[in-house]
Amino acid sequence: MVVNPKKTKDMWISFSQSSLEPPPIQTDGIEIERVNSFKLLGVWVQNDLKWNTHVCKITKRANKLLFLLRECRKSFLPPEIGLLTYTSKIRPILEYASPVWGGIPKYLEVEIERV
Repeated sequence: MVVNPKKTKDMWISFSQSSLEPPPIQTDGIEIERVNSFKLLGVWVQNDLKWNTHVCKITKRANKLLFLLRECRKSFLPPEIGLLTYTSKIRPILEYASPVWGGIPKYLEVEIERV
């Protein structure tokens, strides 16, 4: 298996405030990009293992899809259609991989509930 340095990311996870970061990783003379957060299987992971980025991304995406609910209401469709739209399009975005990030702090939980 060959590592593609253009697609590979390097993330240093440490809970210590004073720890020094290791030197950059290189493969085939190309330095691998160091990131603070990245998307892994649909879940945004941060280097401090907090969920702020993930919650921000999913709430932004769900708020964009709330447009569909407004259009259902403006078109005078039955409420069942709006409920079906919510349960099939919006709720899966908010609940995807929730067992992984389910122990989030209250302020992030409130952000999700606002949607």
